[in-house]
Amino acid sequence: MQEPKPEVSAEQLIEQGKAQYKAGKFPQALAKFEAALKLEPERDDALGLAADLAYRLDDQIKARTWFLRRAELPNQKDSIRAYSFYRAALSFWREAHDNIAMNGTYKDGATIYKLSDKLSAEVEEQLTSGLYYAERALSISASYAEAHTLKSLLNSEHSFIAGTEKKIAEQRRLSLNSLRKALELVKAKDAKDRAADFGMPTVIVGEFAPSKIEEDRALTPEYKVIEGGEILARVPAVFPSIRPAKNAEAGENTTGVTKDGGAVSLGGGRGALTAAYAPGKVKVEVLVSTTGEVVFAHVVQGRSDLNGAAVMAARKWKFKPATFEGKPVQMSGVITFDMRPGRASGTPPPSPTKP
Repeated sequence: MQEPKPEVSAEQLIEQGKAQYKAGKFPQALAKFEAALKLEPERDDALGLAADLAYRLDDQIKARTWFLRRAELPNQKDSIRAYSFYRAALSFWREAHDNIAMNGTYKDGATIYKLSDKLSAEVEEQLTSGLYYAERALSISASYAEAHTLKSLLNSEHSFIAGTEKKIAEQRRLSLNSLRKALELVKAKDAKDRAADFGMPTVIVGEFAPSKIEEDRALTPEYKVIEGGEILARVPAVFPSIRPAKNAEAGENTTGVTKDGGAVSLGGGRGALTAAYAPGKVKVEVLVSTTGEVVFAHVVQGRSDLNGAAVMAARKWKFKPATFEGKPVQMSGVITFDMRPGRASGTPPPSPTKP
């Protein structure tokens, strides 16, 4: 009779997960950490590892589940409780931010947001929940600069979907008050020495103007509260070269991508090639550091065959450093690349020839 295999301990699963993480196998690493939690549901280090990795994988629901479970562990340290509540709030902001950003359009010098009633209600709930957990973090540590920054971001997002001018003005006031508090708490530190992430005081500016002419007449209220922030270098996204599969002419099925990023069967031959060269738009959110460099680029809406080129281009944009009331701040905004075969986005189409 064959001996049963010895059970793997939670400690061993965590070590295996760390090894998978170092190898860049993030989903597999998360599975190991979660397997450890099935054996030891209140294991602090496993909760922290699973929460951080789920956030990195953009699984916000799972991330905050683990963060909140970690915060509520018996005898948990106040510092970890505050951090866990902050990260749970950040996960709610991330969801709301993406939902809002993908529904923004630059028009007549400003970003216009149009959300369905259903999505607007969902975003409202996400923002309210985010503020609740940010406040819980601050109730533990009132000088938590990152939590004040997050409150500023959440209220700023709220202003984009507020229904009346009075509500919009109130949300902007709250956002700027939290931004001032965050800047006050970090004033003793050189901004250049701080990690460039969304915990650093940040102003959301909506969609970046698609051209220099449009930028010069920008009316976005968020731009009015900062000095600087102008685009110094615009790098167009180059439409990728796509070749038909070798077996396309033989009539075998190939796979294409719909406008919303979904897969669709194209068939073979000329039809597949035509669909592969279809134009498309990609919205890339960027975080601009206090030195004007893009330090983070994230696709909020796009198409799988175009996203890579758009992100590569976005990372090369340069900005004039921005300040708020004389203090350096980061900027978060969206670059929309209108990508078409034969020309880079941001390049005007050729003039039509006369007959």
